[in-house]
Amino acid sequence: MHNVAGVAQGWGDSELSDRGRQQVARVAERLKRVGADALFSSPLQRALTTAQKIAEWTGLEIRTLDDLREMNYGRWEGQKFLDVRKTDEENYQSWITDDEFACPEGESHAQVRGRIVHALSVVTGSTQKLANRVIIVTHGTAIRVAVTVLLGLPLSASRNFAQDNAAINVFNRRGDHWVLKSWNDTNDSRTD
Repeated sequence: MHNVAGVAQGWGDSELSDRGRQQVARVAERLKRVGADALFSSPLQRALTTAQKIAEWTGLEIRTLDDLREMNYGRWEGQKFLDVRKTDEENYQSWITDDEFACPEGESHAQVRGRIVHALSVVTGSTQKLANRVIIVTHGTAIRVAVTVLLGLPLSASRNFAQDNAAINVFNRRGDHWVLKSWNDTNDSRTD
């Protein structure tokens, strides 16, 4: 519900809308066909609800990682980003242009990147012998930051990736690096 309204949710939680629940059901059904070996999720309820539906379809056990949580937007949580741009313009501009600048009482993009690097190392380390295909359920900013980690891009590049709700992003490992195969896929007919 909050995503549609452009509200900064961060570590706060909200229920999925009816449309969100429909999107989650469709993505879970699609992911069943992928044949994944492991499922990781942010512990925030909106991601966990998605992971639970995926677990129902795939039979996978959910492993939650705190480091997969969304960015902590601090004092901005619960406000529309359009309003924050007007009411806290100086901080907002600093946050947008400086990766080290934290939201008031929240996190910076660099701090989120640090969490994501750790989460990905946990996922890789715990699935090294087990998994060929891993599903990770997390949040918009966390996903955009993760793509910079996986592809070795500057953190500021995260702002150039659109991320819709219930979209599937596919990365393939090739030797010692990752390749982006599919980004922001919300098409029900695709299977990988």
